[in-house]
Amino acid sequence: MRKSFWLRDSFSIIVNVTSWQNSLMDTSLLRRIMFTCCRNRIMKLSLETITQQIIQNKKIMNCYFKYIMLVVASVFALSSCEEKEVEVYGNEAYLVFEMPGYGLNNTPRDSMVFSFPAKGDDCVEDTLWFKARIIGKAFPYDREIKLVVNEETTTAKRDENYKLEPIIMPANSYTVDVPLVVYRAGLKDKSVRLELTVEPNEYFGVGFDKTSKAIFWWGDMFIKPDNWDISNYKPCFGEFTETRYAFILKTCGIVELPDPQDLVTLGYYNAKVREALYEYNKTHDKPLEDELGLVEFNVWAGVGGIG
Repeated sequence: MRKSFWLRDSFSIIVNVTSWQNSLMDTSLLRRIMFTCCRNRIMKLSLETITQQIIQNKKIMNCYFKYIMLVVASVFALSSCEEKEVEVYGNEAYLVFEMPGYGLNNTPRDSMVFSFPAKGDDCVEDTLWFKARIIGKAFPYDREIKLVVNEETTTAKRDENYKLEPIIMPANSYTVDVPLVVYRAGLKDKSVRLELTVEPNEYFGVGFDKTSKAIFWWGDMFIKPDNWDISNYKPCFGEFTETRYAFILKTCGIVELPDPQDLVTLGYYNAKVREALYEYNKTHDKPLEDELGLVEFNVWAGVGGIG
């Protein structure tokens, strides 16, 4: 039915375009032509803009005539093609997650890693923050966000290893900060994993596959950051080991590494750990070793003038 409708309108355009070319531009006819093209999703131009431009300059009449004929031909071509469903976001809302920081080439992350020893011996719990963002419209009322645990990939136990309160997307908002409270007890020299995904409800559907899940690792040990091997961390600090990571954090006086795209800070930390390693080896009988052998840090400037 839709194809025959297109063909009928397109034929009507061809019949009337000739009379339009011979006249001094019938504005109402032009509106009809452009409306038909817009309705068939060929053009998204403003009808008012097109009309005003043509009235102001009739010398370009022939150019528009050729252009519209091209559009009509396109309508015929598209009408013969098989129609496919295109995924679009209308009035429905979809949910995605945003983790702090980025991977290589500014790629979004879907996971977060936390090492309790970096916070010191007195730290028995901490809060990991991430964002839930909607794709769609904001509404003037609160909406519940439902998350579900992927039991097949999760080793963390609710209430024993973590706490996650109900989440509400506030009225007229597109994002909300989500707190995940993690506990240290019972995790000496080991780590646990938690994977959360969106559970569709009356307010939100599942967004893009890459960002529709949130993964967390934490434990009472130095855990390798999930983006170590795919970001600037590896060229800056070398292969990951617990000993190396602990030395970096202690030397720099930090509990986690900066954003891997922060080249200035990473270059500064690279110079700082190289200097600290030199002082350590000079004041100890044996040079610093880790799980892979002798610890070394290559010069990595990040940007010119540092290192």
